[in-house]
Amino acid sequence: MDTKASRHRNREEKSAATRARLTSAARTLFDAHGYHNVSVTQIAGMAGVTHAMINVYFHSKAGLLYALIQENNASQIDTLSGSVPLHASFEDKLRHIVTVYVMGDLRDPRLLAVMQAYYWQWPAETEAENRVQLRQALAPLLQAMRDAPQFTHRTEEELEDALGAFYAIYTHGLRPSIYQDVTIPACIELILRRSKPLFDGLAVRTLAAH
Repeated sequence: MDTKASRHRNREEKSAATRARLTSAARTLFDAHGYHNVSVTQIAGMAGVTHAMINVYFHSKAGLLYALIQENNASQIDTLSGSVPLHASFEDKLRHIVTVYVMGDLRDPRLLAVMQAYYWQWPAETEAENRVQLRQALAPLLQAMRDAPQFTHRTEEELEDALGAFYAIYTHGLRPSIYQDVTIPACIELILRRSKPLFDGLAVRTLAAH
């Protein structure tokens, strides 16, 4: 006999499947044609649902793009979870973390470009939500800095500032892949090279710190 609990579970499974079809269709179409050149009707048609379902699950086309950004961030968080070598040097941890970030972000450079453009357009509440998830994604690097003996003289505020500076270096370091066809390994090395002065400077002890 069909119970209330099983009916509820079936509805949840159906909703999850619909969301997955919509995000998959949006990812394919945004990649092929660009965000602004794709209509909700096209997305819905590829997903096999009515365009009203986009409003039901994501409120708008922009909300659907944000869902893709969340998926990308969640994938990086899952990949990094428990994978950073505990007893490695800070430099080795940084390389591991940057590699995971870049491999995830540059799986689809054109879609990344669409996502990056959207970062400057979304409302303040979306920015607040993204900051929470971004902090989760960057948490392994912050922990690596806390654990590194060369940074023990630094305050938590200084480590947070360094994390923000690193993220700016990282984001700009992805651009050559989009605009100059630079390979993923080359982008990784570029980001590591540009972030080296930041972390070398962070490790320096001033006379006031002694």
